[in-house]
Amino acid sequence: MSGLAGHVCAIGAILALCAAAGFTASPALFARGAARAGERAAWSFCVGLLLIEGCVALALAVSLRPGWLAFLLLSGVAVLASRLLPALPQDGAPSALPPSPRSRLCRAAFLCLAVAGALLYLLRALTEPMWAADFLAIWGWKGKVLFGAGTLPDWMWRMPAFGFTHPEYPVGLPLIDAGIAFLIGSFDDHAMALLDPALQVGTLCLLWGWLRRRGVPPAVSLGASAALALFEPLYSAFTTGMADVPLSSFLLLLGTSMVDALAEEPGALRRLILAAAGAALLKNEGLLAAAAVAGLSLAAGRARWPARARAAVAALLPAAAVLGCHRLWRGALPLRDFRLGLLVGSDFPARFELGLRTIVDEAILPAAPGLAAFGLLVWAGRRAPAGDRLLALAGILVAIYAALPSLCVWGPEWLVRTAFARTAAALAPLAAAGTALRLSSVFWSSGESSGSAAGRAA
Repeated sequence: MSGLAGHVCAIGAILALCAAAGFTASPALFARGAARAGERAAWSFCVGLLLIEGCVALALAVSLRPGWLAFLLLSGVAVLASRLLPALPQDGAPSALPPSPRSRLCRAAFLCLAVAGALLYLLRALTEPMWAADFLAIWGWKGKVLFGAGTLPDWMWRMPAFGFTHPEYPVGLPLIDAGIAFLIGSFDDHAMALLDPALQVGTLCLLWGWLRRRGVPPAVSLGASAALALFEPLYSAFTTGMADVPLSSFLLLLGTSMVDALAEEPGALRRLILAAAGAALLKNEGLLAAAAVAGLSLAAGRARWPARARAAVAALLPAAAVLGCHRLWRGALPLRDFRLGLLVGSDFPARFELGLRTIVDEAILPAAPGLAAFGLLVWAGRRAPAGDRLLALAGILVAIYAALPSLCVWGPEWLVRTAFARTAAALAPLAAAGTALRLSSVFWSSGESSGSAAGRAA
């Protein structure tokens, strides 16, 4: 088999192998019997992607061309390291509640919708080569350069002529793209679109598995997964190849591991470290998310202080390490689109107002029905500390995204129209998880399920 079909099959096999490599190292992340199958599968896939990034970065750093040998060696090291870590104690978290026969039809309908959403996105992604401007000029361009040069060329971030590629951006996604290309022997920007649908499936598995492990009823868990699968602003042909879909997956990993760490679940801090590093490697928004997680952890009044401090450190240190590695490699590169000096300018209030007004006109009003429905679902639920923390994380990041246009050198309107809605859409998995936890409180209270519901929602 050759051509597009052959490359799609080859990339599919590589992604499956990545998940298998991550699975062999995943026992260090979960206590025995603690994780649902979908949750562990999602973590395994994301760990496998981190292994691809690592093998490409390390091989190029020592002037070697990455390939199967480098990937297998690093995977072996990761498996060995996972075996050398102290064994996790048996998890004391309650298991998921059994399904109710009354919701069987509802679960089947939601499952069909989730599968349909995944198939629709697969069709959107593979219909044509990735074409978004940011893929062609930033993410895909860097991946092609790394693959074609077989090294880490300084001119990628030193030559002013290439300023449009945003050399200050993290290089996690280009490393993944280049790593896949090194493994199949060519850079196929059509077949490589398979990565994003695979990430969508991993995100849906994580959402379902994590919610079920926390005792959320099956109908609510599948309903949240179905709604996310059909969320076209995130899973579209336009976003395929950019960093938003991968970041959305790592943001859900980050938020859920924060909640688990505050509950002092075994292995949660290790998962939080990996999620923070993965998010910071993908986009600058990942660095902001790690800082927001640290702040939320410190402010989590219901959790014990040692757990809050450990969670904050586990979120901040990996993100700081990623930032430090970028600085050592490329030096201190200024943000091309933003200037902090605009904060003290006399026109800052007017810029801030213009940015907010543009957000209302360009993003909020067109999406008003959907946002109203989402607000109604949140309001219909009941207080759940874990869900409220996820929604708070999403809210903090939206507030930051709304303030950033006032610092854009190209004007607030430009940034809102080109990036705000797409960047905010990457928070959809966090919003789905938080809303499902709040709605599950209604099910518990109405007798859909029984047991210590309050403990599962905490």
